[in-house]
Amino acid sequence: MSTNYLAFDIGGTSIKYAVINQQWQILTRGKCPTNHNHHQTIIKTLQQVSQEASNNFSIAGIGVSTAGRVGKDGDIIYAGPTISDYQGTPIRQILHDQTKLPVHVMNDVDAALMGEIVRGNYQHNQSIYCVALGTGIGGAFYVNGHLLNGSHGLANSVGYLNYNPRNQTTFESEFSTLALEQELKEFSITVPQAFEKARQGNLQFKQIIANWCEKISKHLATICLLLDPAIIIVGGAVSQQGDFFIQQLQSNVNKYLPAGLAHTKIQAPILKEQAQLFGAISPFFE
Repeated sequence: MSTNYLAFDIGGTSIKYAVINQQWQILTRGKCPTNHNHHQTIIKTLQQVSQEASNNFSIAGIGVSTAGRVGKDGDIIYAGPTISDYQGTPIRQILHDQTKLPVHVMNDVDAALMGEIVRGNYQHNQSIYCVALGTGIGGAFYVNGHLLNGSHGLANSVGYLNYNPRNQTTFESEFSTLALEQELKEFSITVPQAFEKARQGNLQFKQIIANWCEKISKHLATICLLLDPAIIIVGGAVSQQGDFFIQQLQSNVNKYLPAGLAHTKIQAPILKEQAQLFGAISPFFE
């Protein structure tokens, strides 16, 4: 009988899931809304999908990729404003008690990075940093064959850089793609549309995109100085803008570093939306 794993990816607006076999083939997949976690929608959805998957497949383990900071026991030790009433949720314990299966829970950016490593074209001896740009901003660092998470599971919480106690702004609140969307509202235009206009030479949108990329790059330059990764993967839906986006980041990172000092390469992800699902179950393949 084939060995299969159930993978979840919990984001701010939706829960993606898939049953994946030992050959990394996706046997089935689906998506459910989080409903802002009203009435504990997230954990109830995980329980329901786990039960249905166990009824239809031979499941050997469950992997969960989730927004928020994850403790060593697989509970949510910190959750930002994107998911309400989520902090403290003991995901691993609840799913293990229900299914009696081994359960691994990890932060979604950690999962995205591990997915890229196990299924992308990266070498396991490379040092790779991942920055996810979306509703929020998160980070993950893989070095010496392991994820670096810090003593309290808070390492790489780059979205909280430049926290201002007076108005509670952060790198995330000011420069996430959600923040860019807010800036573009007065033009009644989406982020992909703004990029397309910039690519076509529209000076106004070229400047808006250039300013946003420059501000992000300043923080990427800080990561280069502190950790000196070989590669920084910049993920999130905006990474689909390809070379037009990545090249702006690379040139601006170089501008914020003394000439010839750093050699980190900025890249887009390879797997895109599948990375978190593969990463969530990667501990079962170690």
